[in-house]
Amino acid sequence: MVELYKQQSLEGLRLGLSVVGDHPEQVILLRPGGDISRLDPAVAEELTRLVFDGPEGEISELVRLVRSDEPMGDLAAAQLNSLWDWARTLQPSLIEGATDIAVSFPEMQEQMFNHKEIRIIRTTGKYTEAMVFTIFGAALQIWETLAGHYEIEWEGLDETVVCRAYLFRYALGIVINLLWWIRGGSQAVMRMDRMSNDLIDLGFAVYATYFDGLFSRDEKAAWVHANLVAAITSFRDIHSAD
Repeated sequence: MVELYKQQSLEGLRLGLSVVGDHPEQVILLRPGGDISRLDPAVAEELTRLVFDGPEGEISELVRLVRSDEPMGDLAAAQLNSLWDWARTLQPSLIEGATDIAVSFPEMQEQMFNHKEIRIIRTTGKYTEAMVFTIFGAALQIWETLAGHYEIEWEGLDETVVCRAYLFRYALGIVINLLWWIRGGSQAVMRMDRMSNDLIDLGFAVYATYFDGLFSRDEKAAWVHANLVAAITSFRDIHSAD
């Protein structure tokens, strides 16, 4: 929705909601990432906790408003302007976050992998057991940082419970984005707007791990999601065996 609202265009909203508007009964609304991030990991996979149970017909009403040729009422117009402002003011923080991650990639690569392991990643070879543990270790470190920011009590949590948490899956997704970057030659990230879009796509990929999959034509988003699902399954198998 950030992508739709930041255009500040009714026509952009009409186009963006065209398919949704034709099939509103097949659409559900998910709670914001901030809300899902604060869920206790023990209940994070309960889909009822992820879905926003708003008034029936809410999507239909939104589509009706943006498709109508009639002027919007004052309340609807004020709400729409508020959403446009929210999307516009959110963009700088997205760019800042993208910059922080992009800057950290070279250091993460150097600390996590040796030359032989980097070659394995770039040639899509089979990851060694040591590489797998390094990836999960990095994800856990990022998760601990994110959990602290969201004031989530994580100490003492079993790691099979941790892997249910949205923030852990997001942290693991950041590491998988690092692997994509290494696969592509570890080139310096020049377009922070693209990097911020990648982070938005990562949020979608994480949401999709709780459901049946991610429907996207974006090659990177689909690759990140597929590897995220495989990594979560592997993480569970490793710690269940323990």
